[in-house]
Amino acid sequence: MKTSKILSFLLCGAMAAGLTGCGGVYEKAAATAAADTASGSTQAEDTSSASGAKVFRYSITTEAVSLDPSKSTALDDAELLHALTEGLVRNTAGKITPGIAESWDVSGDGLTYTFHLRDAKWSDGVPIKAGDFVYSLQRLMNPDTASVYAFIGEYIKNGAAVESGQMKPEDLGVSAPDDHTLVITLDHPAAYFLSLIGSMPQYSPIRRDIVEKYGSDFAADAGKNVYSGPFMLTSSAAQKYILEKNPNFWDAENIKLDGAEVSVISDQNTALAMYESGDLDFVKIPTDAVPGYRGKDQEFMNGNEDFLYINQDGSNPLLTNKNFRLALNYGLNRNAYIQLATNSVYTPTNSLVMPLVSGVEKTYGEEYPMTDRSYPMDGDEDKAKQYLEAAMKDLGIANAADITVAITTTDAESSKKVAEVCQNLLSTALGINVEVHQVTYKNVFSEILPKGKYEIAYSGWGPDYSDPYTYLELFKSGNPYNYSKYKNDEFDSLLDASNTELDAKTRMDMLNKAEQILLDDGALVPLQCREEHYLLNPQMKNVSFYFCGLNLDWPYAEKD
Repeated sequence: MKTSKILSFLLCGAMAAGLTGCGGVYEKAAATAAADTASGSTQAEDTSSASGAKVFRYSITTEAVSLDPSKSTALDDAELLHALTEGLVRNTAGKITPGIAESWDVSGDGLTYTFHLRDAKWSDGVPIKAGDFVYSLQRLMNPDTASVYAFIGEYIKNGAAVESGQMKPEDLGVSAPDDHTLVITLDHPAAYFLSLIGSMPQYSPIRRDIVEKYGSDFAADAGKNVYSGPFMLTSSAAQKYILEKNPNFWDAENIKLDGAEVSVISDQNTALAMYESGDLDFVKIPTDAVPGYRGKDQEFMNGNEDFLYINQDGSNPLLTNKNFRLALNYGLNRNAYIQLATNSVYTPTNSLVMPLVSGVEKTYGEEYPMTDRSYPMDGDEDKAKQYLEAAMKDLGIANAADITVAITTTDAESSKKVAEVCQNLLSTALGINVEVHQVTYKNVFSEILPKGKYEIAYSGWGPDYSDPYTYLELFKSGNPYNYSKYKNDEFDSLLDASNTELDAKTRMDMLNKAEQILLDDGALVPLQCREEHYLLNPQMKNVSFYFCGLNLDWPYAEKD
């Protein structure tokens, strides 16, 4: 039903980029850029490892939602789990290599994947068996697990029926004929399946005996789990995750780092200062600070498309009115927004699907440019007011000044800035009242979005795999992440049909038509594509960056 994100919903963030579309930035920022070059920063010598241990140090803005692979939902979680777990294959910046499966076969119809497992071990020395994957996937789809990310298993045969409780977990299309053979049968062909399972922790193995031993506390701290990946978690206390190399990892001889220290630092400027003082090896540069690091920084596209949700559950007739939603979209000057809200670091967008994801032969953006079929980047106040007048006529509203809508966002300063810029631009263009409501990050995900307690909300989505479906599925009716409660039967039918269409061009045409329906309906207000600027310790080599599933990929990195 829905992906992305690993998670990975990103409701905060600083922004910017001043082009007329996403294409220009994507051309200059390779999504799979390997960071082997020096950042040119003024960072001090690494003094963190007096013992000589080679440790990669970076920060995340919030504590992990969960390091239980079945319950993980956030991007930072996925990046940690990419080091702590090993799936059947490993996706490193788009390159698929063998993981616990040393080889695999795919049936001619693209539905059955047979994985042949190597002799791999858990961190405690116990052999990893095919049954550990079966248990993990059945647990993920079991409604009793209450996994928010269970939809990622709907690609498997009977996945949706198991998730909804209509079938038993044992009916899921996954089996282990023996300890070294795993068979996964898909519900429909998915050319991106290996890419998906190579980066999504939900497809990693889990030990039944460990889960049963700790129950609801499974993976709650370092000692309540065993690890299949290159590293083991040894501590998660004091706002810091300590990882050490897993000596039992099947490819341990090629893991060059001794460990990692991942600190929880909510303020990006604090993290930047720590990098400059030599206490971190990697830092994302706050958008306001980017101009001061030009020539020293590096960059990558992180896959995130940020937008305004519009709550269409019927609680506010104004927001269910298509004319009003289109008035918002035509009333927003996206180029001005990018300059004011993001210091021209991010790229304005007038579509939902990030152009960099795969099309048929080229990128989706190259094959289906949306610039001329969507809202103008500079806005169109005359057209916006025409739509507003039509909406007011529909709803019997006499004056635009009588209209008040609220934009809800997190309490992060960067998110507040985004909302306030939108507030100013929309109120000026349309003559309506726009309020800004701030809530905590946690409250947004636990209450505001899932329970529809908002009118308009600033949010975003990152892809789980390189395909337009990962974005479009977000607005499919019945999707747990369809927080806007948008519903269009033709849109739903196109997505359903795309799952069984075998001709690649026909399928991609369906997805593009579905995106056009969203834009024609004003289902959301697209804002920006995120481009991350960062600094990396010159001692660090082979750190990779990608735009699907996770951004920062460091398990096979080296430190001079």
